[in-house]
Amino acid sequence: MSHSYLKSSVSAACVLVLCASSVVAAERRAAANYFQEDFPFQGACITAKGPSNNVAMKGFAIRVGHDANMLWDTDLLRMASGWTGGYITGKGVVYDGGHGQHPAIVGDQKFGTKQAPGWANAQGEFTDNRPEPFGPLASDWCRWDGMYVNGMEVVLAYTVLGTKIYEQPSSVSAGGQIGFVRTFKIENAAADLATVIAESTAGVVESKGDSTSLTTGTNTAVATLVGAPQGVRVSGADSRLVLHVSKGTKKAFFSVVIWSGAKENAAQAAALVSAVKPSMMDFTKGGPAHWPQTVNTNGVLNTSKTPDGAYVTDAVSAPVPNPWNRRVRFGGMDFFSDGKRAALCTHEGDVWIVEGIDDSLANLKWRRFASGGYETLGLVIVDDVIYTSGRDQITRYRDLNNDGEADFYENLNNQVMSTEGFHEFLFDLQTDQAGNFYFAKANPVNSGGGGFGNQKASMGNGTVCSHSGCLFKVSKDGRRFEILARGFRAPNGIGVSPDGQVTTSDNEGTWVPTTPINWVKPGGFHGVINNLTPKEVADGFTPPLAWLPKSYDNSGGGQIFVTSDKWGPFQGEWLHESYGQSSLFLVLKEQASNGLMQGGVVKFPLKFTSSVMRARFNPKDGQLYVAGLSEWQSNASKNTGFDRVRYTGKKVYSARGLKALKTGVELTFTEPLATDSVADLQNWSGQRWNYARTQSYGSPEFSLVKDENGKPKRGRDVIDITATKLSADGKTVTVEIADFQPVMSETIKFSLRAADGTPVAQEVLHTVHALP
Repeated sequence: MSHSYLKSSVSAACVLVLCASSVVAAERRAAANYFQEDFPFQGACITAKGPSNNVAMKGFAIRVGHDANMLWDTDLLRMASGWTGGYITGKGVVYDGGHGQHPAIVGDQKFGTKQAPGWANAQGEFTDNRPEPFGPLASDWCRWDGMYVNGMEVVLAYTVLGTKIYEQPSSVSAGGQIGFVRTFKIENAAADLATVIAESTAGVVESKGDSTSLTTGTNTAVATLVGAPQGVRVSGADSRLVLHVSKGTKKAFFSVVIWSGAKENAAQAAALVSAVKPSMMDFTKGGPAHWPQTVNTNGVLNTSKTPDGAYVTDAVSAPVPNPWNRRVRFGGMDFFSDGKRAALCTHEGDVWIVEGIDDSLANLKWRRFASGGYETLGLVIVDDVIYTSGRDQITRYRDLNNDGEADFYENLNNQVMSTEGFHEFLFDLQTDQAGNFYFAKANPVNSGGGGFGNQKASMGNGTVCSHSGCLFKVSKDGRRFEILARGFRAPNGIGVSPDGQVTTSDNEGTWVPTTPINWVKPGGFHGVINNLTPKEVADGFTPPLAWLPKSYDNSGGGQIFVTSDKWGPFQGEWLHESYGQSSLFLVLKEQASNGLMQGGVVKFPLKFTSSVMRARFNPKDGQLYVAGLSEWQSNASKNTGFDRVRYTGKKVYSARGLKALKTGVELTFTEPLATDSVADLQNWSGQRWNYARTQSYGSPEFSLVKDENGKPKRGRDVIDITATKLSADGKTVTVEIADFQPVMSETIKFSLRAADGTPVAQEVLHTVHALP
């Protein structure tokens, strides 16, 4: 931001505080805690003040100077609103933590457009033909391509009916009036094009030369062309002002000046027009760095360790505090190919890059790379290019001038639908060996956590759509989008192995009795029923690999497949991350006799800076790094954390495999056990219980024993371990259990000694779907 822009913004803010209502002033002060004045845009679901129900489900609030802003809707490719005297409210779960809310514009709205397509189709109609009123328009009609940023200016890039369009929003001030300017660059119009400039529910249209006005009551909106070539005009009809570009128009470069105010001030709009000369920033070369400062931190080694000393945690200290007072809550993470640098995104929409990742972590340097994203909760790096998943799209970031900051925020794919729901998080971003992308979307949970939004839901709770609670797959080029599986509530994290096996977790709530680990097959349904779920789909519920009680994980994170051969004996296994309990687990899995995957987990007894939500193996040192945040239902001690789980090279003493037998289980260990400790049944104990899958929030624990009415009693049953047998190599124990049977959760706790005398005390939690 330039010094002159800062000065004018501060002056405007002072005037506002003195003259505006106390409510607006308070909203501005609150929003200042979340939205930066030195960056031009912020993505969110944003409500304007009209006409009608004017909500940009995937909106960008763009600062255009002179304390003025415009709202761009990437789904409908429309300029939804222009306003002065404020920015947007800091409402919503990602900002002030509020449920059932999202940001709204603050100040005096000058113009607006209806929640309808912003550009006409091939028939010249502005008819919304989407099967559901969410998501982008058909790709053969139009496509959002992305946003260029240079200082405090942006250029919007999109394609309409085969025509590439670049648009720079800005403002002009003259004679005490403010005009909104939309500058267009259209190389060659492949079809007749038309876009809505402003509209109202009722109004009178009048044209004079290059200006067309729309008058409603005592107010007038005027759209005036500046520098328009032949074939470009503005007309008025049906209470709207429409810009037209005729087919065949070449190298059209012009501006539209929009002014709105009292009719008696309309003559003053001429001064605004005379002050405008069409110009557009050179968006192809990149702009100056917004955040050239680095934030230097020192990592902390050996913050915790396992009892056997085989694994320790190291803290990769986050960039807090920082010069911009930005809140940092990591929602995604990945490494560049050199392994010395990582990129992390935050729920607030920033992307940070940290360098100096080495053995000591003594000289960490953080720089902010990007900002303004819409609740970015997933990040992956492909060929050293950063991608994030937000509620609006998968964004690919381009640094055009190699200054360490993104200049082009490119839309790789935005086909996912998003409604007003505060809970419609888009979780995680993973790739497989073929380069396909994967991410998951939550159901629109109602405020308070129970049930799901519907068409009659109040603002902020959202609406169930056909993408609610789904897992998605997107091709490497972003052109192919498919639903891989359905039936999730809040799958905060997924896992993808190199060969494309996908896993997810979920969060306790409606139809989710407790945290599951889901083993996903294409077309699967994983249990969460909303009002669009057909009965035949609901009847095809696939139970999870394991059900985890709250003491293990009250809110799941992602999973990761162990690819590293430098991280102990677990290469080829899966790990599960717990957001709620800030824990890391080894997954013990097998295929049951009925074809389902079943198994359980055993915990790594380590402590982490914050939650354990996203994990990656570093390609250079082969160690595991985990990142997380704390916003809801987590025992994390800090708002965010980035930790390394380092293998020290010592022997690992742990259960590592599990198999259900007809009369019990078979446990495999990493090291040989002492025969006498295994044989002593006093060293073994366990419990088992079931849950009820209902539309209630979560489930109590139920005994396998029924009461006199034939209903399960509440509570757990103690299991009777009748015998144990150690294999010849000392690494496998057969555990005989009386009345062994399928069960949703069962624990086997043991306090043993290894053959070399090392204590081995753990508890395995597992689920049994079927016996051999």
